[in-house]
Amino acid sequence: MRKVAYVFFFILLVVAIIVMIMVNPLSFFNPSQQATQSKIDIGFVVLNQSNEFVRINFEDIAPDVPYVGINREENPFENTTKTAHIQLIHGYKLDATGNASSWIFVVRQPQQVSLVTYDRSGETVNNWQGGFPENEIIISEIITPRKLFEKNREQIFSTRQAITNESRELALADGKYYLTITGQGKTRLLVFDAKTGALTSSND
Repeated sequence: MRKVAYVFFFILLVVAIIVMIMVNPLSFFNPSQQATQSKIDIGFVVLNQSNEFVRINFEDIAPDVPYVGINREENPFENTTKTAHIQLIHGYKLDATGNASSWIFVVRQPQQVSLVTYDRSGETVNNWQGGFPENEIIISEIITPRKLFEKNREQIFSTRQAITNESRELALADGKYYLTITGQGKTRLLVFDAKTGALTSSND
């Protein structure tokens, strides 16, 4: 029942974050366009998460995402990478190295769309009935969050205290990273090219 309640509230609150902070950069996240699959408002809210959590390295989990629902020990030769498509990625509470307390993926497969969560409890997979961005994310073609943070350290951490005094969330969609930084009385939004890691815009 707890999982059912979690998913229920998860979906109810799913539009909150990106609607509030990414309306302009992500024009396809528009509640008025929910009739089209590629242009539907989407965001994520993590509920009941304590202050103590494990930091998860994006590079450790990303290779497993296309194999959602597949037991690779039983099906070692089954190639799902051609039929499983990552449409959206969102990370929460990123630290100074780009590791997160949780990562969420929207994965499109021929028979279903899945919401895949990696957190301190491991991997959780739920059916996803919402929308998602049109363009697929090819993991091998993007800069990793760790390298993104290394490349843009001065822009991301404006002061030495920012590492511990600010909260960071990272979304990846349609070829761009959207980094939201909250703290010190303001919210910053930095947008990066997902392939090169170059800063393309900010509200600073």
